[in-house]
Amino acid sequence: MHSAVEQELTQEKDEVRERIFEKSFELFLRYGFAKTRMEEIARTLRISRKTLYKHFANKHELLKEVMTDKHLRIHGRIEGIFQDPDKSIKEKIQSMRGCLSSEIPHGMNEFLREIRDQAPDIWKQIQSLKEKNINRTMRKMIETGIKNGEIRSDVNPDIVLLIHSAASEAMFDPNFLAQTPYSIRDLVQELDNIIFYGIVKREDT
Repeated sequence: MHSAVEQELTQEKDEVRERIFEKSFELFLRYGFAKTRMEEIARTLRISRKTLYKHFANKHELLKEVMTDKHLRIHGRIEGIFQDPDKSIKEKIQSMRGCLSSEIPHGMNEFLREIRDQAPDIWKQIQSLKEKNINRTMRKMIETGIKNGEIRSDVNPDIVLLIHSAASEAMFDPNFLAQTPYSIRDLVQELDNIIFYGIVKREDT
Protein backbone atom coordinates (compact mmCIF):
# COMPACT_ATOMS: atom_id res chain seq x y z
CA MET A 1 0.00 0.00 0.00
CA HIS A 2 1.38 3.39 -1.00
CA SER A 3 1.86 6.05 1.64
CA ALA A 4 0.31 9.50 1.32
CA VAL A 5 3.72 10.93 0.43
CA GLU A 6 4.27 8.35 -2.33
CA GLN A 7 0.81 9.03 -3.75
CA GLU A 8 1.48 12.77 -3.74
CA LEU A 9 4.81 12.30 -5.53
CA THR A 10 3.17 10.04 -8.12
CA GLN A 11 0.43 12.60 -8.72
CA GLU A 12 3.00 15.38 -9.07
CA LYS A 13 4.98 13.28 -11.56
CA ASP A 14 1.84 12.58 -13.60
CA GLU A 15 0.96 16.28 -13.65
CA VAL A 16 4.43 17.17 -14.92
CA ARG A 17 4.18 14.52 -17.66
CA GLU A 18 0.77 15.87 -18.71
CA ARG A 19 2.19 19.37 -19.00
CA ILE A 20 5.05 18.03 -21.10
CA PHE A 21 2.62 16.10 -23.33
CA GLU A 22 0.44 19.16 -23.89
CA LYS A 23 3.25 21.59 -24.65
CA SER A 24 5.25 19.12 -26.75
CA PHE A 25 2.24 18.37 -28.94
CA GLU A 26 1.65 22.10 -29.41
CA LEU A 27 5.27 22.69 -30.44
CA PHE A 28 5.37 19.63 -32.72
CA LEU A 29 2.32 20.95 -34.56
CA ARG A 30 3.69 24.48 -34.79
CA TYR A 31 7.28 23.77 -35.82
CA GLY A 32 7.28 20.11 -36.84
CA PHE A 33 8.81 17.15 -35.05
CA ALA A 34 12.24 17.45 -36.67
CA LYS A 35 12.67 21.14 -35.90
CA THR A 36 11.45 21.00 -32.30
CA ARG A 37 14.33 20.49 -29.87
CA MET A 38 14.12 19.08 -26.36
CA GLU A 39 15.78 22.27 -25.12
CA GLU A 40 12.97 24.35 -26.65
CA ILE A 41 10.34 22.18 -24.96
CA ALA A 42 12.07 22.54 -21.59
CA ARG A 43 12.44 26.31 -22.01
CA THR A 44 8.78 26.72 -22.99
CA LEU A 45 7.70 24.70 -19.95
CA ARG A 46 10.15 26.61 -17.74
CA ILE A 47 11.74 23.43 -16.51
CA SER A 48 15.34 22.30 -16.72
CA ARG A 49 16.58 20.00 -19.45
CA LYS A 50 17.56 17.60 -16.67
CA THR A 51 13.94 17.41 -15.52
CA LEU A 52 12.72 16.80 -19.06
CA TYR A 53 15.28 14.06 -19.70
CA LYS A 54 14.40 12.52 -16.36
CA HIS A 55 10.96 11.76 -17.78
CA PHE A 56 11.97 11.02 -21.39
CA ALA A 57 15.30 9.70 -22.61
CA ASN A 58 15.02 11.42 -26.00
CA LYS A 59 12.64 13.20 -28.36
CA HIS A 60 11.64 9.98 -30.12
CA GLU A 61 10.50 8.45 -26.83
CA LEU A 62 8.64 11.65 -25.99
CA LEU A 63 6.81 11.58 -29.33
CA LYS A 64 5.83 7.95 -28.75
CA GLU A 65 4.39 8.77 -25.31
CA VAL A 66 2.63 11.89 -26.59
CA MET A 67 0.90 10.00 -29.38
CA THR A 68 -0.03 7.08 -27.13
CA ASP A 69 -1.53 9.47 -24.59
CA LYS A 70 -3.41 11.28 -27.35
CA HIS A 71 -4.87 8.04 -28.66
CA LEU A 72 -5.90 6.78 -25.23
CA ARG A 73 -7.66 10.06 -24.50
CA ILE A 74 -9.60 9.88 -27.75
CA HIS A 75 -10.47 6.23 -27.21
CA GLY A 76 -11.59 6.95 -23.64
CA ARG A 77 -13.98 9.62 -24.88
CA ILE A 78 -15.31 7.41 -27.67
CA GLU A 79 -15.83 4.49 -25.31
CA GLY A 80 -17.66 6.82 -22.92
CA ILE A 81 -19.98 7.91 -25.73
CA PHE A 82 -20.67 4.30 -26.69
CA GLN A 83 -21.52 3.39 -23.09
CA ASP A 84 -23.98 6.29 -22.69
CA PRO A 85 -27.39 4.61 -22.16
CA ASP A 86 -29.31 7.79 -22.99
CA LYS A 87 -28.04 8.16 -26.57
CA SER A 88 -29.38 6.42 -29.67
CA ILE A 89 -26.91 4.90 -32.14
CA LYS A 90 -27.37 7.91 -34.44
CA GLU A 91 -26.62 10.29 -31.56
CA LYS A 92 -23.58 8.24 -30.61
CA ILE A 93 -22.24 8.37 -34.17
CA GLN A 94 -22.73 12.14 -34.25
CA SER A 95 -21.05 12.54 -30.86
CA MET A 96 -18.11 10.39 -31.94
CA ARG A 97 -17.65 12.50 -35.06
CA GLY A 98 -17.69 15.63 -32.92
CA CYS A 99 -15.18 14.07 -30.54
CA LEU A 100 -12.74 13.21 -33.32
CA SER A 101 -13.09 16.66 -34.86
CA SER A 102 -12.34 18.37 -31.55
CA GLU A 103 -9.25 16.20 -31.03
CA ILE A 104 -7.77 16.90 -34.48
CA PRO A 105 -6.23 20.39 -34.50
CA HIS A 106 -5.13 22.42 -37.50
CA GLY A 107 -1.71 21.44 -38.80
CA MET A 108 -2.34 17.74 -38.21
CA ASN A 109 -1.83 16.88 -41.92
CA GLU A 110 1.83 17.89 -41.92
CA PHE A 111 2.47 16.46 -38.47
CA LEU A 112 1.09 13.01 -39.32
CA ARG A 113 2.97 12.99 -42.61
CA GLU A 114 6.18 13.76 -40.75
CA ILE A 115 5.59 10.98 -38.21
CA ARG A 116 4.99 8.47 -40.97
CA ASP A 117 8.17 9.52 -42.77
CA GLN A 118 10.52 10.02 -39.81
CA ALA A 119 9.13 7.72 -37.12
CA PRO A 120 7.58 4.73 -38.93
CA ASP A 121 7.66 2.59 -35.79
CA ILE A 122 5.50 5.12 -33.96
CA TRP A 123 3.21 5.37 -36.99
CA LYS A 124 2.72 1.60 -36.93
CA GLN A 125 1.99 1.73 -33.21
CA ILE A 126 -0.68 4.40 -33.74
CA GLN A 127 -2.31 2.30 -36.43
CA SER A 128 -2.16 -0.79 -34.22
CA LEU A 129 -3.80 1.03 -31.30
CA LYS A 130 -6.51 2.32 -33.60
CA GLU A 131 -7.25 -1.19 -34.85
CA LYS A 132 -7.25 -2.59 -31.32
CA ASN A 133 -9.28 0.07 -29.54
CA ILE A 134 -11.29 2.44 -31.72
CA ASN A 135 -12.24 -0.17 -34.32
CA ARG A 136 -13.32 -2.52 -31.52
CA THR A 137 -15.64 0.14 -30.11
CA MET A 138 -17.02 0.86 -33.57
CA ARG A 139 -17.71 -2.84 -34.07
CA LYS A 140 -19.60 -3.04 -30.78
CA MET A 141 -21.62 0.02 -31.75
CA ILE A 142 -22.56 -1.44 -35.14
CA GLU A 143 -23.49 -4.80 -33.63
CA THR A 144 -25.57 -3.10 -30.92
CA GLY A 145 -27.31 -0.98 -33.57
CA ILE A 146 -28.19 -4.08 -35.60
CA LYS A 147 -29.49 -5.84 -32.50
CA ASN A 148 -31.61 -2.83 -31.52
CA GLY A 149 -32.94 -2.33 -35.04
CA GLU A 150 -31.25 1.06 -35.46
CA ILE A 151 -28.89 -0.24 -38.16
CA ARG A 152 -29.95 -2.43 -41.09
CA SER A 153 -29.78 -6.12 -40.29
CA ASP A 154 -28.06 -6.90 -43.61
CA VAL A 155 -25.05 -4.72 -42.76
CA ASN A 156 -21.84 -6.71 -42.31
CA PRO A 157 -19.73 -5.15 -39.49
CA ASP A 158 -16.55 -6.77 -40.85
CA ILE A 159 -16.97 -5.13 -44.25
CA VAL A 160 -17.89 -1.74 -42.75
CA LEU A 161 -14.74 -1.74 -40.60
CA LEU A 162 -12.61 -3.01 -43.47
CA ILE A 163 -13.77 -0.18 -45.74
CA HIS A 164 -13.39 2.39 -42.96
CA SER A 165 -9.85 1.21 -42.12
CA ALA A 166 -8.78 1.11 -45.78
CA ALA A 167 -10.16 4.60 -46.41
CA SER A 168 -8.52 5.95 -43.26
CA GLU A 169 -5.17 4.46 -44.28
CA ALA A 170 -5.46 5.99 -47.74
CA MET A 171 -6.27 9.42 -46.30
CA PHE A 172 -3.09 9.40 -44.23
CA ASP A 173 -0.87 8.59 -47.19
CA PRO A 174 1.89 11.26 -47.31
CA ASN A 175 1.41 11.96 -51.02
CA PHE A 176 -2.33 12.35 -50.59
CA LEU A 177 -1.98 14.67 -47.60
CA ALA A 178 0.50 16.82 -49.51
CA GLN A 179 -1.93 17.31 -52.39
CA THR A 180 -5.33 17.60 -50.76
CA PRO A 181 -6.62 21.08 -49.81
CA TYR A 182 -8.68 19.52 -47.00
CA SER A 183 -7.65 19.05 -43.40
CA ILE A 184 -7.59 15.70 -41.63
CA ARG A 185 -10.52 16.95 -39.57
CA ASP A 186 -12.62 17.57 -42.70
CA LEU A 187 -11.60 14.24 -44.22
CA VAL A 188 -12.48 12.25 -41.10
CA GLN A 189 -15.85 13.94 -40.79
CA GLU A 190 -16.75 13.28 -44.42
CA LEU A 191 -15.53 9.68 -44.29
CA ASP A 192 -17.72 8.90 -41.29
CA ASN A 193 -20.60 10.77 -42.87
CA ILE A 194 -20.38 8.60 -46.00
CA ILE A 195 -19.72 5.32 -44.17
CA PHE A 196 -22.60 5.70 -41.74
CA TYR A 197 -25.12 7.71 -43.76
CA GLY A 198 -24.28 7.14 -47.43
CA ILE A 199 -24.46 9.77 -50.18
CA VAL A 200 -28.05 9.33 -51.35
CA LYS A 201 -30.32 12.15 -50.19
CA ARG A 202 -32.46 11.03 -47.26
CA GLU A 203 -36.04 12.03 -46.66
CA ASP A 204 -36.54 14.07 -43.50
CA THR A 205 -38.24 12.04 -40.76
